[in-house]
Amino acid sequence: MIVAALGLLIAGCNAAAADPAPIEDEAGFLARCKAEGGYDCGVKWRWAGNAAQMADALLALAPETDGAAATDLRAGLSAVQWSSATEGMLGDLNVTLPANGKLAFRWMKQGAEGHYDLIEALRMRGVAFDSLGCPQYPGASMGQEKVMIARADGRAPFVLTVYHRAAPLSMEYGVYEVDADFSGTVPDRVALVAGRYPGGGGRAFTVDPTGWAQTCPDPGL
Repeated sequence: MIVAALGLLIAGCNAAAADPAPIEDEAGFLARCKAEGGYDCGVKWRWAGNAAQMADALLALAPETDGAAATDLRAGLSAVQWSSATEGMLGDLNVTLPANGKLAFRWMKQGAEGHYDLIEALRMRGVAFDSLGCPQYPGASMGQEKVMIARADGRAPFVLTVYHRAAPLSMEYGVYEVDADFSGTVPDRVALVAGRYPGGGGRAFTVDPTGWAQTCPDPGL
């Protein structure tokens, strides 16, 4: 069951859209990463930089506070090279519009450990997250997935799912998948466990999760 407008979950959503937050620089990022006990912070910085186009696109498409999702998301994705009404490319990212108010990015590369860190790219732009949880897959090689509410100043919150899988072997593919829902609704726990959330189902070689964790690490390094 899908319940509750996202705006009801977040207090203080009556202000007009604010100017974009300044982007955290490398020194600030590395200091924050190390202070939070992170490792491979230099790699995280590079992967976050690689995800800049995704982060900027999501923030541009997020409705203003108390606003409605755009009926035509393509209008806000001018950098995408569209091959059809709902599919295109943004650099090496596959872009799809699976339904009204929804956007998905897909990337894979043989033998890759990873290439993107969208969550950190959004944090660098002042976005905060509320975790809705993570499906628990039976093996680490099946990847990590996390469902969140993303909150940016002056923008309506939106649901964001990020999935990352490093290639277990050199002949297999590393995978990075992002799904965003700007409709203003949030899946409840029943829906989450059943896989009814943006991008839910069909991950990790279509193996069913063995459980659901409310708190979990960010996908990636």
